[in-house]
Amino acid sequence: MKIQSSILTALLLTVFFIQHIQSKETVKKPNVILFLIDDLGWSDLSLTGSKFHETPNVDRLAREGAFFSDAYAASSVCSPTRASILTGKYPSRIKMTYISGTSGPKGPGYQLNAPKIVGNINPKDITLAEALRSHKYKTVHIGKWHLQNHTDKGKTHYPEKHGFDVNIAGFRMGQPGSYYFPYKSDRHPNTNVPGLEEGKEGDYLTDALTDQAIQFIRKNKAQPFFINFWYYTVHTPIQPKKEKLQKYTGKAKRLGLNPKPNKGIPVWQSRARSEQSSPAYACMVESMDENIGRLLKTLKQENLENDTLIIFFSDNGGLSTGSNGNMPTSCLPLRAGKSWLYEGGIRVPLVLRMPGKIKAGLRIKEPVISTDLYPTILDLLNLPAMPTQHRDGKSLKPLLNGKKKTMDREALYFHYPHYHHINSMGPSGAIRMGKYKLIEVFETGKIELYNLEEDMGEQNDLVDKRPKVKERLLNSLHQWQKKSGADLPEINPDYLAEKDFRHKK
Repeated sequence: MKIQSSILTALLLTVFFIQHIQSKETVKKPNVILFLIDDLGWSDLSLTGSKFHETPNVDRLAREGAFFSDAYAASSVCSPTRASILTGKYPSRIKMTYISGTSGPKGPGYQLNAPKIVGNINPKDITLAEALRSHKYKTVHIGKWHLQNHTDKGKTHYPEKHGFDVNIAGFRMGQPGSYYFPYKSDRHPNTNVPGLEEGKEGDYLTDALTDQAIQFIRKNKAQPFFINFWYYTVHTPIQPKKEKLQKYTGKAKRLGLNPKPNKGIPVWQSRARSEQSSPAYACMVESMDENIGRLLKTLKQENLENDTLIIFFSDNGGLSTGSNGNMPTSCLPLRAGKSWLYEGGIRVPLVLRMPGKIKAGLRIKEPVISTDLYPTILDLLNLPAMPTQHRDGKSLKPLLNGKKKTMDREALYFHYPHYHHINSMGPSGAIRMGKYKLIEVFETGKIELYNLEEDMGEQNDLVDKRPKVKERLLNSLHQWQKKSGADLPEINPDYLAEKDFRHKK
């Protein structure tokens, strides 16, 4: 009897052990939703001080998770930042420093010739989507892609070729033909958004993309999923939902704001908008926030709220500068905006929420950058790191769980060797090291130095007062440019000063 009892006990223990192992293997991994907003400025949220825009759902994400006050896009324009997120590498390393496949404006009006770039992610790079798919994640890209050469008419570098099982509305161009169904433009048919043919008059693109995301969640909730949700909004064309306009027109009037402000604030030979007062733009910000709220509600309804990592980020600063002061938004108190290496062009809002793994209400000042998202996601999901792939990123998990207060790295680097019609500074590079930031203007070699802890608006140039700091940061920037393979612009032999692009109004 004792022998039979021992055998029975052993069998029961074996069965229990097998069931325990099987249950561990079948535990569903956390889901991931990465919201990337196009051209959303750091100052565009009520979370960061906007008195005109309303973003209660993003504010809620920050209350329930972590907000990084000093987060940066790897570039001041969209495609390079998008590539940095998916590869974990600096744009300079992968030769994607400007928008899809172009080098920017050129000709006799430009002192320098920008380096040639590629417009596609190298197939040898293992993207974030490919990494997650290798761990049995269902992957979907929704919205703007803009990671294929503009001149490439095929689909050789669409999301499906870089790790996404499903692609909804992602193609080579960087803005929609229209935000209203059928999302087309008679004037610019190359911007017509594909894949959303089923709709009706009056449908709004931001709503329609969210509808697709909700359907995907409900269909795939039984398995871990990665939603790469890259909204087209708040990029131009500035087309709000018409029913919201009256609300913000009235709000601007009550607050004493001018929907068409003065000539703006000088930034080199450009002008930056002096206040957030555009009713149309505010409507687009609200629609973005409203639809994020719809996704949060869906997660709760499907009992996925506590099993989903949510990241909210922007690809570059707000569109605030031009030849006049009437661009869509103001990035104040930050200087300049999109396409500049001043803070307005590269500092962006970053929020992460993951109940149980990220403490609610965290406010983190440590400088971080878009290349960090790849290793952070893997780390928070307890998946193995891929250091040879995301070599320019570091996991933020130690900051999120309180094990560290600072990151173990020397600095953050930025390389923008191109011209842009809304940036009169021209090609430039920058480094953020601790509290200091240095900018180098490639045309002239002019150096600017700022203490961002005391001067986040970059108004007090310390270059003559801190020569040792200047030397240390400049040397580090130049060393990094060599190590990362950053291509520099060259002198344009055909340059004519009288035709300089900055003389055009």
